[in-house]
Amino acid sequence: MFTTSGGGGSMSPLVLVCTITIYALVLSQCCIVLNVYVRPGLLRLLLMIPLILLHLTLPPVMVDRNENVITLAIMSALISWWCSFKLIAFAWDRGAITQAIRLKYPTIAIAMLLVLPVTPVFQQRDVEDTRSKNSQKTSSQATVTSYAWRFITKVALLLATVHAITAYQLPDIVAHFLMAWGLYALLGGLMDGLSCVCLLVDGRVKLVPHFDQPYLSESLEIFWAKRWNRFAAGQLRSIVFDPLIDNCAVAPPDANDRVARFRRRQRAGLFRVAVATICTFAMSGIMHELVFYHLTGAISSGAGWFLFFSLNGVLVLVERAMWSRTAWYTNLPSYVRVAFTLALEVYVAELFFFKPVIQAGLDVAVIESVKETTASFVLV
Repeated sequence: MFTTSGGGGSMSPLVLVCTITIYALVLSQCCIVLNVYVRPGLLRLLLMIPLILLHLTLPPVMVDRNENVITLAIMSALISWWCSFKLIAFAWDRGAITQAIRLKYPTIAIAMLLVLPVTPVFQQRDVEDTRSKNSQKTSSQATVTSYAWRFITKVALLLATVHAITAYQLPDIVAHFLMAWGLYALLGGLMDGLSCVCLLVDGRVKLVPHFDQPYLSESLEIFWAKRWNRFAAGQLRSIVFDPLIDNCAVAPPDANDRVARFRRRQRAGLFRVAVATICTFAMSGIMHELVFYHLTGAISSGAGWFLFFSLNGVLVLVERAMWSRTAWYTNLPSYVRVAFTLALEVYVAELFFFKPVIQAGLDVAVIESVKETTASFVLV
């Protein structure tokens, strides 16, 4: 059960937010200075290593795992995983920070990008800051409204899912299917809410939606690369997939050119693409295991989370090989391919993802955390 003792008490929410904000602003200035004085490459990465090591151990110190498991999960993902990956990408002249530095007055934008799970889209006119303030404000407000509605709908979906799981005696496969929807609602709601904050603070930053209707995926590759948690996919692409395809850690001059990236992938060959794919999914499994360790004090049973993501990488390769040679599958109706993809994903998750969650008591801990948070808002 989920009873492993934590680090001895959590920071209050206000102290936690203030601490992260100050740290992000200081780290933003460090990135700006490094960008001026240290070229991308090994030296810049070596200077980042102490910070990355700090990030890997920090969340359990800031949040007691027995007090709020959701907050700890958020901190583990934001700081230990994603912020560390962004620093590595910056060391290699890749990722959003490298582009944000070119903005006029970039400190706040970089600070937000470091600690928030957002995927910005920078255009030349954004970098040069040539748009009028009124135009920026109007565009930002429209985007904030759309993200706010997404946040509200996902919170409603999360509450409905928690109610269904707790109020009814459901078969395991149905309960786990609802857990998958709950995970989608929890992650999506968190990211949409934080995106609202990002857009309200700096309207110059345009954001890519985090989830793109993953329940409509017609293949595993589309599910993972284009529809499910596109932010995490982008982070993994920046520091694992792209460097392996480029055969160089430091980004080439045309790293942000989609056509150039596609051509490099074509030149890389099937074997290198396959290795890059497996390594990308394996890295995702490693980082998920780190989050699991922060939440429970141990890795998942049988390294289930690592196996889940690694196996998905293998399945994506099998899928590419089979479907490219099997015309009948691509000719099937869309709803058949969607049903097959989701059924396969749920089956693999049933084997490797949900069992460790239940054995560690994380499902109960998350549901109780959602109920407590909901009750506190109702009381307010």
